[in-house]
Amino acid sequence: MRGQPSDRRMDEGFTLLEVLVALAVISAAMAGLGAFFVNGALTVAQQRDQRYAARLASSALEQVRALEGSALLDGRGQAKVDQQWAEVQSGPFASMMQPYLSHMLKLGIPNSTEGDNAALPTVPKPVTVGTTSYQQSIFVGPCEVYVTRDDDCVVPLPLTDPNRPTDATSILSYYRVVVLETWRHKTCTAPGNQCGYVASTLVSSKKDDAKFSSTRAIPKIRQPDMKVFYRNLNKVSVKMKVTGGNLPNTWSAVNLPDGLSIDPQTGMVGGTPTKLGTWSNATTGTYVRVVENAPPTGTLSPRSDNDKALGLTWKVIDPPVARSPATWSYAGAAISIAPVVVDTSVPYTYSISGLPAELSFDPATGVITGTPAQTFSATVTAVTTANYVAIDVPFAHTVVQPLTLQPITDQTVDLVSTVSVPAVAAGGDGKYTFTATGLPVELSINATTGVISGGPVLIAGRYLPTVTVKDGLGGSVSVSFVMQVGSPSTTLMFTAPAAVQTSSAGKAVTIPITTNADALNVKGVKVTATGLPTGVSVDKKGENLTGTPLLPGVYTVTLTGTPSGKDAQVTQYTFVWTIL
Repeated sequence: MRGQPSDRRMDEGFTLLEVLVALAVISAAMAGLGAFFVNGALTVAQQRDQRYAARLASSALEQVRALEGSALLDGRGQAKVDQQWAEVQSGPFASMMQPYLSHMLKLGIPNSTEGDNAALPTVPKPVTVGTTSYQQSIFVGPCEVYVTRDDDCVVPLPLTDPNRPTDATSILSYYRVVVLETWRHKTCTAPGNQCGYVASTLVSSKKDDAKFSSTRAIPKIRQPDMKVFYRNLNKVSVKMKVTGGNLPNTWSAVNLPDGLSIDPQTGMVGGTPTKLGTWSNATTGTYVRVVENAPPTGTLSPRSDNDKALGLTWKVIDPPVARSPATWSYAGAAISIAPVVVDTSVPYTYSISGLPAELSFDPATGVITGTPAQTFSATVTAVTTANYVAIDVPFAHTVVQPLTLQPITDQTVDLVSTVSVPAVAAGGDGKYTFTATGLPVELSINATTGVISGGPVLIAGRYLPTVTVKDGLGGSVSVSFVMQVGSPSTTLMFTAPAAVQTSSAGKAVTIPITTNADALNVKGVKVTATGLPTGVSVDKKGENLTGTPLLPGVYTVTLTGTPSGKDAQVTQYTFVWTIL
């Protein structure tokens, strides 16, 4: 083998394998960097397009603000407005636009088909910025703010709606203007790689006709947004309103409902009312008064006003409660549960939380329907437009297994013997009460355990007892069985009629009555009967049931056979007779 030169070093150069590995590592890194740069470029482009869209929308809103509010609908026909709304509500940006459109009225010029060339057109307007093409759509619709309730601009209530404030000064009327900018980009997720941007503003629909004066007007109490108060709850307040007067005005009140008072500085009426009823100036002398801070120059006394002319009514009712006519149901049974409100003089709407998926809830009536699979707890919330206060009431419904009573087998009992026959119940709430009818007089049933016991049984024959069990929820179920006392070979027994009889109402019958008296050499058996259908009786010889049954029904008939002689053995016989 050739030796290695002494002047050659072991660490000079790279092997081919090392070079290939290094190239592979560099290639993998460059591939990742390439994807990073590409995605970064796309993101930058998308953000640039979005900034342009925001600028376009902002510019459009500035142009809208330059218009008079009354001119925003000019040239926008109702037909074109309807078409514009329908297209966006069925398009890829429906969910983006829904929060805006749901709080404005779809309004245009009646009986007009114009719109394409309006100042605020009803068709998309193309705008190009750089290399990106945008479609700009402008939506206009009225909305109102009810300042005594909240600051949301909502769809205007009809003039005839009782929930609409009667004081016009508490209503702010606007047009809501919504601008939708759409464009295409690879990173957009809407169908067709579309992107969207929305901006909106409010424009007053009233003409600015304000007049300024250095002298404040006479204080004038305006119609407040009256609300119904709940007894024993401090959740409702009414803000009294006044215009004019040299500020700060001072409030006072006379004969408000018990527990209510007015804040002298703010005019807010609130507190915890303690008494039910209705208060007004006409019935209880109730009124609110406001006095200005200082009289105007040249006037001796501060000016004031009261609300007597407004005819305000202050009402206190009990808060709603959810009470079910049945707080339980059996498994597999359908339910229909409605909340019960203490005071029905005001209407309520309802909502619920915690309701199982298999049940349905009607928010207008509060009725819960369906078939619950198990016990559940929920919370019913009741709200009335009389005060907009939400009252939460916990609601519980128990689902139990159906109450059942095991069949009792027919019993054969020796004469002059004792008896112990159990009745076994299941389901329900477990709080059982047992009763029984049709037993021999010597026997009884334990109301708690359901065991039939007693004796000795002294009267032979065929008995048809019925055992009934009830639970604590009101459920009830019954079973019947046959109890035969004594043996036909040694004891007097009836051998006819059959245990089950069927006859027709209005048709005469003759049904034989027989016993084993001859076989036992028993003489002079007298037969009596109870529970017979109307129109039927035992003949004089006690040998037949005769007559014409008059009324349909199911009759439980008991025959009693009593032989002559003071020590004779009495027998009974119970059967069922159906009259059709």
